[in-house]
Amino acid sequence: MKNKLLPAVLLGAAVGGLVSLIDKNTRESVIQGSKKAMDYAKHPDELKNQFASNSSEPSKFEQIKEEVLFWKDTFEEIRRNNPELEESLKNAKAIFDKNKDQKHLQ
Repeated sequence: MKNKLLPAVLLGAAVGGLVSLIDKNTRESVIQGSKKAMDYAKHPDELKNQFASNSSEPSKFEQIKEEVLFWKDTFEEIRRNNPELEESLKNAKAIFDKNKDQKHLQ
């Protein structure tokens, strides 16, 4: 075999795993995790229910979407109530763009 990297990595991982099991807390944690995995393998509906119970909270995507919509509505209201402010912002943007273009030409 020309390439010995993969077998060496796998052997190193196995040795590292065995060495880490010397620690009692690690062993107990691995045993508990294995038992929990076996329970979920025997009763997959419990795992589904666990994820379904968390779905009552709004997702991060929904929270961000609501926040964006709130700020969009707020800006729209400001724009409707203050047309002078909108015009001032457009003028300021035009001046910045003009200055930026002039710097690129130099």
